[in-house]
Amino acid sequence: MELTIETKSTLNDGQRIPQLGLGVWQVRAGATCETAVLAALEAGYRLIDTAAMYGNEESVGAAIRKSGIPREEIFVTTKLWNSDHGNPARALNTSLRKLKMDYVDLYLIHYPVRERRQSWRALEALQAQGKTRSIGVSNFTIKHLTDLLAQTKTVPAVNQVEFHPYLYQRNLLDFCVSKGIVVEAYSPLTKGDRLKDPKLVAVAKKYSTGEAQTAGSRSRFPLVDRPLPRSQTKSTAQILIRWALQRGLVVIPKSANRTRICENADVFDFEISAEDMRLLDGFNENLRTCWDPTNAP
Repeated sequence: MELTIETKSTLNDGQRIPQLGLGVWQVRAGATCETAVLAALEAGYRLIDTAAMYGNEESVGAAIRKSGIPREEIFVTTKLWNSDHGNPARALNTSLRKLKMDYVDLYLIHYPVRERRQSWRALEALQAQGKTRSIGVSNFTIKHLTDLLAQTKTVPAVNQVEFHPYLYQRNLLDFCVSKGIVVEAYSPLTKGDRLKDPKLVAVAKKYSTGEAQTAGSRSRFPLVDRPLPRSQTKSTAQILIRWALQRGLVVIPKSANRTRICENADVFDFEISAEDMRLLDGFNENLRTCWDPTNAP
């Protein structure tokens, strides 16, 4: 199947999630966040990922309203923070009030805290009430997922984790696929830590618009009127995003920069070869640029 910016993955509850989205972790609330979300929506993104802990839900909601795009065309994710497990319903209602929305498309348990089982039952009730279309988890390991599946009725639709070639969690991905759980990759660009890695740079140099590796029409930045020069190579960030897309992941690169938001979406005019996909798989070094959930109880 040819990938485009409109490509969606089907969740186990039947809902469809865009495969490319914008993450807004650490994006300053207010004009900075609104501008980033508006730029993403104008560029064709239809998935916006926020969280109560990010402190920018109000800005995300404001930008979506300003965009003029119908609410039902935009997939909105937010998350239950660790200190709110005593009352998940109240937490989601607070998020909905800040977003000024009647529902979110996906509500995630942000981290596998001890209260996750009872909170999951609360999320099941919120889904039944229509407050969230889908429910899922974030930062769950195989151990946490196995525990949850053994004690609850609903299989999570999504597990959002750090995922990139330098943290290629193949076993976790295989487990999730076997259970019908979509894996969503946050920090797919390693927070910039490996963008200058010579091995990755060498892969990026193989791919340029107009060369034999391209698949489909010549690329255009959605917010720029002229096509990319035929000689321009793909950036290392674009290689990382394309790798994740080809691995079947939902990918949410974070940026507040309009140019980079467009660049991150300009990954649909080429295809990484099977040989280079295997090469990238081999970059794994268990690099975690965020938190490590493997020691969570």
